[in-house]
Amino acid sequence: MNAVVALTPRVGETAESLLAKLLALEREFGRKPKKVVNEPRRLDLDLITFGNETRATKELTLPHPRAHERRFVLQPLSEIAPNLILQGQRKTAAELLAALNTGEKLVRLNG
Repeated sequence: MNAVVALTPRVGETAESLLAKLLALEREFGRKPKKVVNEPRRLDLDLITFGNETRATKELTLPHPRAHERRFVLQPLSEIAPNLILQGQRKTAAELLAALNTGEKLVRLNG
């Protein structure tokens, strides 16, 4: 299951401090260090973007380097922020989704 959430950061929050909180949540839910790249995980919280900030460190790359290529990111992102333009892109989230040509099929869960 995939979802996208928009947050308003607390005063003084940085991308790094938010990422630390996300990683702590993953550990709280039993996430172990990965042994295989892209292995299935119970909980996988990614920081896709943090305003217009960019990063390219060992710990954090902003915006997420493959967000613009992933239907499971763009489709829910387009529902909550269709006009968002990820740093380094020229098209909105909705335009990127419309232009995406992958075999991915997503099913929206209602509940």
